[in-house]
Amino acid sequence: MIHLVTCLLVIHFGLGSELGYLWQLAKGQVALLWKARPIEKIIAEGSLSVDQLEKLALIEAIRTFARNQLSLEPSQNYMTFVDIGTGPVSWNLIVCPKHKLEPVQWSYPIVGTVPYRGYFAKDEAEKARDQYIAEGYDTYLRPISVYSTLGWFSDPILSTMLRYSEASLADLVIHELTHATVWIEDDVTFNESLASFVGEVGATMWLQQKYGETSDEVHRVYAGRKDGLIFRKFMHGISSRLDSLYDSNSPIEKTLKARQDIFKDAKRAFLDLPLQTDWYTQFPSWKLNNARLALYQVYQERTDIFERVYTACNSDLKATMLIFQEASLVSDPAQWLENWLVTHQ
Repeated sequence: MIHLVTCLLVIHFGLGSELGYLWQLAKGQVALLWKARPIEKIIAEGSLSVDQLEKLALIEAIRTFARNQLSLEPSQNYMTFVDIGTGPVSWNLIVCPKHKLEPVQWSYPIVGTVPYRGYFAKDEAEKARDQYIAEGYDTYLRPISVYSTLGWFSDPILSTMLRYSEASLADLVIHELTHATVWIEDDVTFNESLASFVGEVGATMWLQQKYGETSDEVHRVYAGRKDGLIFRKFMHGISSRLDSLYDSNSPIEKTLKARQDIFKDAKRAFLDLPLQTDWYTQFPSWKLNNARLALYQVYQERTDIFERVYTACNSDLKATMLIFQEASLVSDPAQWLENWLVTHQ
């Protein structure tokens, strides 16, 4: 997840009507950096549990793995620690019209156009959410456990990260370091889908090398990835039905009733999915709306193209990352990858 780093704009750019929003980002980021302390000092104090110390060592090992074997840019990320209690560190707000699966976009220098707003204070996030609801939008307010500042600051390890399992922690760290390595302005869907793919595959590689191809740890990840493919197809089916509905230009009352029927059908159909893990068991309790579905699309919409490039590179993720970095230099990276595949498959 890339949390808006527009706090930088308070210093570098004119603010206009965005002053209040950008100021709360600046305050939140500065407060976080002010609390950050070097890892070695935290360890020397002896205030952390054995498990927490092991997780800190694990994060450093994953950073080294990501740098040496995946060509990711660790910079000075995860060299400091901040205790934020139980978290989350921030909140992201996604906003969508009720009649289309197109999230509202906000544009900023440096990061470009993004489909969400970041808030460090929950009450401010809820106030913004309620305002958009009153204006007739679908919204989804999502807690964020960690984010990337794209290399503008040295991202700290947050206390909430130390509660992750090893597989999830490897995925998370590699995901965020991918953002620090490749970020394309105005294409968040590409960026997030790429980071999701690299985080997932990179975490699998980490576990394979540490525990072995036939280990339980690796089998659990494989089962999760298979479920992920099934769930992505399932979610794509929901989105396709909604797109067809919204394209029909029916009266809004009829459209809203029809989409509720689609949501009810989806929750019933979910129960028949041949899933092996419990990764998606919360789906029936989701409050489905356009904002929730649009967010999922941002993170998963393009993972198929990354998978195809990875396969064409003989499943060598380090070599694949070099291709992704080359693609990031052009105006349409997804099309560039498609063209690359034509000559490399």
